[in-house]
Amino acid sequence: MPQTTAQSTAQDATTFVDLTPDDVPAIVVHLRALDEADQTLRFGTPVKDAEHAERIARRLLQINSVFGLWDAAHERLLMLGSYGKATLASDAVETASSALPEARGGMSQRMANWLYPRLVAQGHKRIEWNFYADNAVVRAIAKKRGMKVDCRQGECVAYFDLQPTADAIRDWLDSLDQFLEAVRNASHAGPGARL
Repeated sequence: MPQTTAQSTAQDATTFVDLTPDDVPAIVVHLRALDEADQTLRFGTPVKDAEHAERIARRLLQINSVFGLWDAAHERLLMLGSYGKATLASDAVETASSALPEARGGMSQRMANWLYPRLVAQGHKRIEWNFYADNAVVRAIAKKRGMKVDCRQGECVAYFDLQPTADAIRDWLDSLDQFLEAVRNASHAGPGARL
């Protein structure tokens, strides 16, 4: 029987999806599966019990757009993310995420590939990550992504400008429009050709 590695489990899952109140039980399981240090880094305090996790899950769904990545069997949320209005800038969005240990390693890039075009389409100009200064992992990811990090009194905010992403998407769409127009014009010349 073939062995399943943690990395292959994450790769077998298809894509991120929006979560709804129907997904609260799965969000609760995800939150409780995180170790105490991860819970504290994400929420400022450990998750005490199932009731506490459910309050966190319902609050997330009330104030943010929540998304996740299911495992291939659609039984567990390997990754849980959210985004909502940032506190410092009106055109910014704050994002946060957590991943089960077996889904880590490249997950933040995979999430960014799915999330950034969505945020650009919604008109956001900047991403903010708020985190505690002792969260070395998030600080390292932020610096790797080229984010500016500002720390004061034990709390940090990392900023990422979405404009280059927006420009790249606009250029790609413009090129696609030009290609489709050329194909439409060429298709009129040949009998039976349609697009």
